[in-house]
This record gives sequence, structure tokens and C-alpha cells, in this order.
Amino acid sequence: MSRLHPRSAVVRIARAALQGGFFGFFGGSLGSGMFDFPWFAVPGLAALGAVVFSGYALARYLRFQYELDGDTLTVESGVFARQSRQIPLGRVQNLDVEQNILNRLLGLAIVRFETAGGSATEATLDAVDEAEVERLRNYVRTHDRDEAAGTAAATSDAVAGTESGRSAHADLPGATGPSSGHAGDAQADTDQGASHTDSGREPDGSLLFAFDQRELLTYALVSVRPAAPVLTLASLPLGMDVVWAVLRFNAGLVGASLNGPVVRWLLGSPETSRLAVFAALSIAQFLLLALVVSMALTVIEYHGFRLTQADGDLRYERGLLRRYSGNIPLEKVQSVTIRENVLMRRFGYATLAVETAGYSGGNQQSTQGVAVPLAPREEVYELARDIEPFGDLDFDRSPKRARRRYLARFSLAAAGLTGVAYAVDSLVLETGYWWLAALLFLPVAPAAHLRWRHRGYDLSESVLATRSGFWRRTTRIVPYYRLQTVFVTRSLFQRRRDLATVGADTASSTSLLGGVARVFDIDEDTATELRNTLRERLRVDIVARRSGERSVETVERVGETDERPGETDEPAGGANERTDGPNEWSGEA
Repeated sequence: MSRLHPRSAVVRIARAALQGGFFGFFGGSLGSGMFDFPWFAVPGLAALGAVVFSGYALARYLRFQYELDGDTLTVESGVFARQSRQIPLGRVQNLDVEQNILNRLLGLAIVRFETAGGSATEATLDAVDEAEVERLRNYVRTHDRDEAAGTAAATSDAVAGTESGRSAHADLPGATGPSSGHAGDAQADTDQGASHTDSGREPDGSLLFAFDQRELLTYALVSVRPAAPVLTLASLPLGMDVVWAVLRFNAGLVGASLNGPVVRWLLGSPETSRLAVFAALSIAQFLLLALVVSMALTVIEYHGFRLTQADGDLRYERGLLRRYSGNIPLEKVQSVTIRENVLMRRFGYATLAVETAGYSGGNQQSTQGVAVPLAPREEVYELARDIEPFGDLDFDRSPKRARRRYLARFSLAAAGLTGVAYAVDSLVLETGYWWLAALLFLPVAPAAHLRWRHRGYDLSESVLATRSGFWRRTTRIVPYYRLQTVFVTRSLFQRRRDLATVGADTASSTSLLGGVARVFDIDEDTATELRNTLRERLRVDIVARRSGERSVETVERVGETDERPGETDEPAGGANERTDGPNEWSGEA
């Protein structure tokens, strides 16, 4: 069995020695103050802590071993409690690689094996050298390709052993067959794919997408990082001098230390008006600072982003301070998601996410499987069709009584907030401005209409497509054969309007975290019919794939069966409706 790289042991021992020395120094200092320890107790305990912690780190390194044998990854670890895990390579969905600054200087990398259905990373190798990373990556990729070749009855010759892992995606750049028109040349021919196993290094494949500086800054500007305001607030105690300088500047503007019509107006205004202007200036500056922090986080995370394709895998690389790379096996893709926030839609951009069954515990961003962070909308749809073929999407909306439901919901929320504002003003503030909260009723009608307008569904021959969300519109493409369960739910408020929601679950990581694809607020009868149609098409799709007869003629025959006169599974007016509403749990009654 193999051990981790010796340089990783040096890093572990040094880190443990620092931690042990710190705890020993802290304990000695505390003991000297409370129990009158002698002077040498502090350095002695610090040295003892460093020795104990570093010794344990060395023992952990020596007891950690791993081995790739056949179709199994075996990992043994533990100092006092010995653990042995056998991970079937067939369960491995993603192999993610991470390098922080220190590891990059030492030529090391952390390798994480992500499997289907796990609640955490199945195995982590911290750390190995870059040659071992390539060996592990090629071994797992070769196993997947050989496994696919063994199950493909129609591909039994030597060339088929290379192409079977990518046959379903032969139109991607870098695979044999017609090019899809993306950036990069289709240079990864069959001979290259077959020979990489012997050479020991995977070919780079064709470049699908890469960020230049302008595109990176554009993405940083139009994307929204929820962590930015939190980090900005957390950093305020560390920069209070700057904060007070900004507040004094705002107070100077509001307090009329300058001349001008605005200042003269403020001088004649009541104190509440000056406080309002002061608060508005402070909030605007806080939001501007949060935007700067958000852009910095995005640049650090996606600097040098590259997406390549080779032998049935998508491979990404990104990161400035901490470098990430990983493989997304196309044969294990569960769904394809296209996201567009308001700013992206305004400028014609979109984000593409490819979701597999693997859970990515070590890298939060990879749980979303971002394949292309930002590109023109047409290019995103083109690449999405290369990954999971589908035609033009024609979304049907929910019935108009669903819009009335949203109007009632938002009206109740506005009324509740207005009541809270009245109570707080009457009992505490006593300013008389509680009625400003009633302005929340103004956007109620537009918000209800926009929610209804941006929710839709489409039931095509091979995929289920859904769309939802106004601030961040999400379009999810789910092939039938990836469906796990289909269910219909009806809340108390939906029953009053004869509405229902259809949920279609896959094995993707977002489903593990609660992001089930949903068709919101459709007719109850249509929901039942949609559920039955999805189940039937799932059954037909699985049978066709197992028999190796999934061809254009088969799909056409399925369509003819579903659309016989008198047995329409897709009646005009709503049966074309499918489920997909990731990240739309919030706000649903």
C-alpha cells in the first residue's frame, strides 16, 4: 500500500508542533497566574505540547495508507481506532483536486473522491505530488471507460473501448465526430484517447471555455456573493478607524460643514431628515464596500478558469490563492442547470452548472457543479445541448389563478410588516412614520406577476425542463432516465385553488441538499397526469437504454405511442408541463 508524500508529513508535523506549542504556552501562562507555577513551566509546557502534537501527527501519517486494486480504492487510517474503507470506483462521481499556496510551492495537492449518495467526501488524500494526482485521475477515468465498454454490447472492438465512455457526447469538442462549434479544435481523436493509458498521462483535450481578464471582471460585477455583506460586517471591528472617518465625513455633509443648496436645505430641515440622509449615505457606502468585497471574492475564486473536454470528461481549473481542479464525468451527469440573475439577463449572459451524483463536502462551490461561470447566453445553451441533447424549449405557464395566489401571499406579508411597524412605532419610537411601511403594498402586484411569468415547464421527447425565479432565473434540464422519484404535493392554500406542485427528484448533489426539481402551482388533474407521464417515460427510457436500442427511431416510436388519438398524455393547454424549480423552496406555502 502507498503512503502520502513525505513533504505532506513535514507540513503536518510543523503545523501540529505550532498548535501544540500554542496550547502549551497558553496553559503554562494560565497556570502561572493561578497556581504560581515556576518560570520554566511556560516554555516547558510549550515544548511538551509541541512534541506531543507533532508525535501524534507523525503517527497519523504513518498509519494512513491507500491502494488502488482492481475496481476498489482501499484506505486505512487511524492511530488508536483503526479504520479500513473499501470504495468501489464505480461509485466515484468526481475526483476533485485542491492546492493552497503552500501546497503549490511544495508541488503537492489534496485529492478528494466524491461518491454518489454520500453525506461527506468519501476519501481525502492530503497530500500527494502532482504525478500521483495524474495517476489517480487516469486510473479512475480508465476504470469508468472500461466499465462502460463492458456494458455496451454494440461496441466490442478495440476502438470502441476508448469511445464508449463518450459515445453519448460524441458531438462535444475534442471527441470524435462533428464539432459543436465551441472554442477549441477537435483534436482529441480516438488514437489519443486509446494511448493515454499507456503513456501514464491524460491528454489535455480541447479547450471549451476560458476566462480572460475582461470576462472575469464582468462576472465579478454581475454576480452576487451572499457572503460579501457578512464579511463586510465582520471586518468592521478591525477597521473602526476607517468606519469612524466615513461616519464623520457623512456627518460633515449632513451637518452643513460645506456650502451649497443641499447643505442649506439640510440646515433648515428637521433633525429626522438629517438623520435619514446620514443613514442613506452610510448604507450606500456599506453596499459599495460589499460590492467591492464581492468582486474580490469572485476574482480570487475564478481567476484562471479553464474548462476542457477529453474522453467523456469535463475538466475545470480555477482559483488564485487556492487552486481547484476536478473532473465531471459526462456519463454521470444528472441534470444541467442554466442560471441567469437580473443583471446577467440584462447583458445577455448566463451560467451553466452540471450536476452529478457526487457530494462535494470539501469544496462548497463544486456542489453546484459550475461548468461555465459566465458566457453569452447562446453559447451556454449550445454547450448545454452538447452535454445533454435537447431541442428548443417552449415553456407553459401555470394557470392565472396561481398569480392570484401569489398576490394574496405578498399582500398578507406586506400587511404583516405594516402592522409590526405600527406596533414598534407606537410603543417604542413614536416618530409617526409607521405608515411608510405601507409602501410595501406598491410592489405586491408586480412581484406576483413576475413570479408567475418566470415559472414555466416543458415536456419534450427526452428531457424535462423547468424554469423559475425572477431575481435569479433557473432553467434545469433533467433527462428522463435520471429521474429517481416523482411525487405530487398540495398545501392547504393550494387545495383552495385546485393547484398542486409536482416534484421530480434525481441523484444530483443539489437534490441531496434539498434542491428538488419542481413544477409549481399547476392544475391538480394536470399534476397527476404529469406524474404518470414522467413515470412512464422513465420506464421506457430505461428499457430502451438497457436494450441498447436508444436511437432516433426508438424515440419517435415512443412519441407516437404517447400521442395516439384518445390517449393524449400531453393535451394542449398544460400537459406539456414538467418539473424543475431548484432553490425555490423558500416562499412556498
